[in-house]
Amino acid sequence: MKIGLINGSPKAIGSTSAVLLDELKALLPADHDLISLDMHHTMLNNSQLEDVASCDVLVFALPMYMGGIPSHLLHCLIQLEKSLTESPHDMTVYAIVNNGHYEGFQNETTISMMQNWTSRAHLKWGQGIGIGTGIMIALAKDVPMGHGPKKNLAHPYSTFVNNLLDRESGDNLYVNPTYPRFALLQGANHDWTKQGKAHGLRKKDLTTAP
Repeated sequence: MKIGLINGSPKAIGSTSAVLLDELKALLPADHDLISLDMHHTMLNNSQLEDVASCDVLVFALPMYMGGIPSHLLHCLIQLEKSLTESPHDMTVYAIVNNGHYEGFQNETTISMMQNWTSRAHLKWGQGIGIGTGIMIALAKDVPMGHGPKKNLAHPYSTFVNNLLDRESGDNLYVNPTYPRFALLQGANHDWTKQGKAHGLRKKDLTTAP
């Protein structure tokens, strides 16, 4: 089976989506043909379109931007939809969506958008995972699965992989972090203040309305 692992983040380096795909790769058996596709821009070239068309399974990893799909990736999906509907393919689509909120279910609308696209492209929907506080996953990229910030990710990922390998559909899954909400807010406020100071801003400048 040929599996296309698609990084739909606009970040070419250091994205949470890349980390989440690396975690997925580690759980997939070696006898499957894996191809990695980066969709960081608004247009796909012919080689990328051909690579997608050759897959049996597509796994999109993307961040939630403003409650939905990043605009550059939306352009790519529109292009793919046209390509795939003109030449029908038997594919199953899965999605891994992360956000900066605490709750994984905040990704529900974005996952629904991916499901709608799958239907429009005449493909089969498999399953989605919505992951809260994606930045913590990226910061803990060297932490083993099932430990630390990734503790709650192990079981949903196992379910996701089993469905993917069987090309089966399942209920969408939502993952919250293992640490309390107040700890996330404290860390975020500290980091924003630190970044602002590095750019010559005071703490009160960060709350000034334009």
